Amino acid sequence: MKIDSSLYHYGSGFNVDGSQEGESRKPLGYTQYSGTICQQSGVWSAAINAMTEVVSVEKGSVMPYHSGQTLNWHLLDYSVSENLIPKSV
Repeated sequence: MKIDSSLYHYGSGFNVDGSQEGESRKPLGYTQYSGTICQQSGVWSAAINAMTEVVSVEKGSVMPYHSGQTLNWHLLDYSVSENLIPKSV
């Protein structure tokens, strides 16, 4: 199975053609680097030597570093708050 990720440039917030990405959800597996502004609230993971770091990051926050080291973060799951259906009043 081929996953088409050609529209995404890692962690830039822009499409490859230079246009800004819309407000839609980023696909699971989307990648961003430490120090960039988070484009999607959710659970992110990064491989560190033989371990995996897992963190929850909110959209608009800076993607975290690990001991001053830049990491390549992968979106594992969406934020619980984004999955909640608002109550009808």
